[in-house]
Order: sequence, then structure tokens, then C-alpha cells
Amino acid sequence: MDKESSENKTAQNSCNAYPKYNKLTIASRKKDIEKANKSTEDYTKLGFIHLENKNYDEALNYFQKIAELEPDNPKTFINIGYIYEKMDMLDSAKKCYEKSLKLKADNIEAIIKIGNILERQGDYHHAVKQYKKAIGIASQDVEPRFCLATLYDRHDMYDEAADEYENIIKINPLHTKALYNLGRIYFQYGNYAKASKNFKTVLELEPENADAWNDLGSVYEITNNFSEAISTYSRALEVDPFHEETNFNLANIQYSLYLSYPQSIDLNDIIQRLNFVLVRNPDNKKVWKLLNEIDSSQ
Repeated sequence: MDKESSENKTAQNSCNAYPKYNKLTIASRKKDIEKANKSTEDYTKLGFIHLENKNYDEALNYFQKIAELEPDNPKTFINIGYIYEKMDMLDSAKKCYEKSLKLKADNIEAIIKIGNILERQGDYHHAVKQYKKAIGIASQDVEPRFCLATLYDRHDMYDEAADEYENIIKINPLHTKALYNLGRIYFQYGNYAKASKNFKTVLELEPENADAWNDLGSVYEITNNFSEAISTYSRALEVDPFHEETNFNLANIQYSLYLSYPQSIDLNDIIQRLNFVLVRNPDNKKVWKLLNEIDSSQ
């Protein structure tokens, strides 16, 4: 997502701007508040401290005090809404975002957050409306477009998702998540040349992206370039040795080669790799299926 200016950060982003505070720091801030006669700055700092420490009730208490002092500040209600989200009180969070919108009708952040909540609640139709509303207000903002694209993507509306990913890339050609997700859609549609190009672009920007290495390996595999597939899967595992899908993919392609050229592959290495996956995820059905196939062939 695009970075926002520091003054527009939400509680979600701002809580990361503060280091972890101990109890003495919190006590000191409380004394400062008493001396300063209810300073909103100190309430804000204390609120973020408790938010960072996941003390949501305390964080909520301080931000509600800010709302009493600054009832016309839309940012305060964004922060309160975020805390309610962390407490899984989605309806309360939504009401706070709606209140923020009443104070600032073109508040893109509030519109997107309402869309996020509607999506979490399964109201996809109205979530789409919220994201499109945000796009209508700020057509060059990639965040609502990415929210809309991923919603389409998750619900197998690949044409619509691809259109939005392409729009994002036009605005920001270096948006790696949009490039990657669009590459996966190209792969599903059988457009392997475009998929490969997207994954390679992602890897130029993020050389340590194990998912992109894995999916590039899948492109090579499905186009029968097995040596490049093995090399690329191996590169993915250099980045992330525990990458479950890559470990399976590498074992699977090696077993295919073993069936044609038994002398070229050590079967025990394949079995060991598959068992390594099962240690981390005993419910991986693809791995069990391949292991049973190997066992029955011996």
C-alpha cells in the first residue's frame, strides 16, 4: 500500500512509531496529564502505548477522552474504530468510521475501513460499493483499488480483479503485490509468458520473495523446462527453506524425473523432503498422496 503522510497515519500505523514503554513511562505520562490539565497530546501518546502493548481497554479509554476534548476531529474516531476492530467489536468500529465520515465526507480512510468491515462480515456487495466510492473520490489512490482487486480475486472474479491490478500498475508500476497477484491470474489463464514476466519483475524488486520464485518455478515446470524449474524451486528454498508449496513442488518434479531416469534422483531425498513438510503440516493431502504413490510403486 502507498505510504501516507505522517499526519494522516491511523492508529494501526502510528502505534508502530512508538517504542515499547515500561510501566514507569506510563506513570510519568499520567503525571504529565495531571500537570498539563488534560493534554490531548499526552492522551494520544498513552493511548498508543497501551495499543502497542495490546491493552485495548486502556487504549480505548484514552482515545475516548480525546474525543470528548476534540469532538470534531475525524482522526480520533478512526483511531477509536481501529481499537474496536482489534477487540473484534466490528459494529462499534463501523459506527466510529461512519462518525468520522460525518465530520469529513471525503475521508478515504474511513470509507475503506467501512469496506473492510463489510467484507469481514460477508457483505461483499456493499464492500464493493465502499471501495468504488473511495476510488471515485481519489482515482489515483491505489489502496481502495487494491482492496477491490483482492476482494474480486478471493471470490474468483478474475477478470474484474485483473482489471484493477492493471489499473494499480498503471498508477504505480512498482506495486509488487499487484504485479504478483496479476501474474498468478495470468498463470491460471494459461498465459505463461505474461505470468513469467510479472514474476520476474517482482523478483527484480524483491529478490527474497519466495512466493514469486516458487510461482516462476511453476511456470517453467508447466512449460516443460524442468531444469529451470528445479533451479528456481531450489532458489525459492534458499530464501525460505520451510516454504511448504515449494518443497512439495520440488519433490513432485523430482519424482517425475525419477520415474523416467531412476539413476538420476535419490528417492530417499524425495521422501525425506515430503516428510519434512508433514512435520510442519501433517494435514497436507498432496504430500500424503505423493508419499502413498511412491510407497505403492516400490
